[in-house]
Amino acid sequence: MKIVKFFGSSVVATTTDFLLYLALINTLTPAVSHAISAGTGLIINFILQYRYVFTPTNTLRKAILLTLCFSAGGVLLGTVIIYLLTGHTPLAQFPVAAKVITVAVIFFYNFFTRKVAFGDIESRHRRQERPW
Repeated sequence: MKIVKFFGSSVVATTTDFLLYLALINTLTPAVSHAISAGTGLIINFILQYRYVFTPTNTLRKAILLTLCFSAGGVLLGTVIIYLLTGHTPLAQFPVAAKVITVAVIFFYNFFTRKVAFGDIESRHRRQERPW
């Protein structure tokens, strides 16, 4: 169920990310457009996930710091993927397709790193119940 809520919050943030990306792509490079739009989506995603998706045990301050660290890694990873796909593959002609591929990769990266950032209580309980 948690991944469904994560998916819903991600849809809202990703829609914002895509719309901003589309607005910026005509005036900025794809990599710069991605960095700006992904950063905006990151803020929206954090708020939604902290309030509605995960059961945080970390303090808000710790969750923000860990999320920023993990998200910076995700934005950097996404920017590198966009750069490689639009600069070194036939997707240079299709920057929106490159963005779709990048979003799919980053979705899973974000899910697992957010669980760590929030100190997700359900995950912690499952680990304690395992006999090994």
